[in-house]
Parts: sequence; C-alpha cells; structure tokens
Amino acid sequence: MQKRTFHILVVLLSIIIGAISLTGCGKEDSKKGSTQVAAKVNDAEISMHQINLLMKSAQNVTADNAASVRQQILEKLIDQQIIVEKANKENLDRTPDVMMAIEAAKKDILARAYLQKMVSNSVKVTDQEVKKYYDDHTGLFAKRRIYNLQDIGMEKNAEVLASVNDDVSKQKSMQEIADSLKGKGVKYSGGSYTRPAEQLPLDILPKLQNLHDGETIVLEIQNSVHVIHLVKAKEASMDIAAATPLIKNYFINTRGKQIVDDEMKRFRKEAKIVYVGDFVAQAGLAKASIDNTSESTKLTADDKKIKNSGIEAGVAGLK
Repeated sequence: MQKRTFHILVVLLSIIIGAISLTGCGKEDSKKGSTQVAAKVNDAEISMHQINLLMKSAQNVTADNAASVRQQILEKLIDQQIIVEKANKENLDRTPDVMMAIEAAKKDILARAYLQKMVSNSVKVTDQEVKKYYDDHTGLFAKRRIYNLQDIGMEKNAEVLASVNDDVSKQKSMQEIADSLKGKGVKYSGGSYTRPAEQLPLDILPKLQNLHDGETIVLEIQNSVHVIHLVKAKEASMDIAAATPLIKNYFINTRGKQIVDDEMKRFRKEAKIVYVGDFVAQAGLAKASIDNTSESTKLTADDKKIKNSGIEAGVAGLK
C-alpha cells in the first residue's frame, strides 16, 4: 500500500508542479462559455485557460508545431483528470505524504510567482532594443528558415579535421564520408533531423543561413567536428510583431537572473535564519564554499560575451 501511495504521490507532484490546479477542472470551469471548454472528462471540464497556461512553459514551440503541442497538452490533461478522480475516490489528498507534497508544491509555485512578478516589474525593455535584436538576428526572424539536416559528429583533432575538410572539398557524399571515417577507425555519430532556426546554436546559424540545398560544410563546435549537409531549407520568416513578445521575454529572462541573485542575497540578510543541530556546521562549510566559488567565477565583460555566444543567447532561450 505504501508503494502504491508513493507512486500516486509522484503523479500528484507532477500535476501540481506543472502549475495545474487539482481543482481546476471542477465546477468552477463549468460556468465558462462553451468556447473556453476544450474537453470534458466525466463531470469535469478542461478549459483553454489550462492549456494556454501550460503552453507558456512548453519547450521549443513554434508557429508550425503550436497546434500539435496544444493537442498533446490536452491529452495529458485528460489523463491527468482521470488519475485525479481515481486519487480523490481513495482520499489520497488526505494522506500525510501527499499533504506535505501539496504544501511543498504550493510554496514552490508561490515563490516562483513572486520572483516572476519582481522581475517583470524591474526589467524594462524598450522598443529600440527589440528592433535592434530583431535586425541583428535576421536568421531567427526576417530570414528564418526550417532546416532539414544530416549531421556527422566526431571528436576534434587535427588529423580528423583535415580529412573531413578534404572529403567535403571533393564533394563526397555523407555516406562516403562516413565510410571513410569508419575505415580509419574514427568513432563518430550520425543522424538526420529537422530544426527551425531558433532550435539551432546561435553561433553557427549564420553559416547555415548561407547554405543552399544540397551543400555541405564542416563546423568546429567546441571539442567536436561536425559535417553538416543541408538536405532542404524552407523559408519561414517571422515579422517583428510576432517576434516582439519573444524578444522581450528573452531580455526579461537574461536580465532577471541577475536581479533575482542580487535580491535573494538581500532577502537572506534581512531574514533571521537559525540553523539547528548537524546543519550548523554544514551551513558554515556551505557558505565558505559559495564565497570561494563566487570569487573564482566572476566573469569579465569579455567572458560574458563569450558565454552568451551559444544557443542560450538565441530565441531558444525565449520563454
């Protein structure tokens, strides 16, 4: 019985942390207009508001896959409501473990809501900043494309790099390049995938943006070498009106992190924190470790530019 209770506890935790109210599909929703109801499960209704709430936190949502993602979320909400009804019949919401889990999740949600409000009120993004980011990243917006790519990746060394560059210059096929690497005993991984521009590393996007269908290039990415073949690219531009909320959220997220870090230091100084028992000594060690790490990892302005040159600086980080 304990194992069963714990399993359902995990399910309930995922429900709550997903920011969906356990009672959100209940009688209150039944008062909403039919246009706001996406599905009915027994006597409960699942509303568009619940779907839209989860859409905000969904990963890699684009204009092309939004409808599919929305449908997937609805199916998960239906499964969730069925499980919740089963759990309620067994009064699982009254068991100690579940009650503590619900309280912990409630605190987490409230804390996140407060931080989000604090950041939203503190970070101001101007129209000029939005326009500049839009113009500086044409591959993400005005000249956005969806790429169908073939990729062969391997560990970087001078010999391998020279070999694949030679093969590409001779216009060898991806299969021929893979066979060549295999014959030389070089370990590699290969695959095909389709990605919109915002799901690709920002620092390699300009190189892919200039490729034509059927062309192949060699890219050095950190400690690896990738042979990238563009099978086909489909134009899918995004105008500034559609891009504006994404860009603003990006600035809010990146600037907000520093604000949260600074404010949390201030909040902890203002709060009366007393460690008890074994945690007294551990708290001292932890504080010393944090202080040492903070001193040794301070970034210079140039360091920050390098750090932000990767995919985290692109629209993939806009949520």
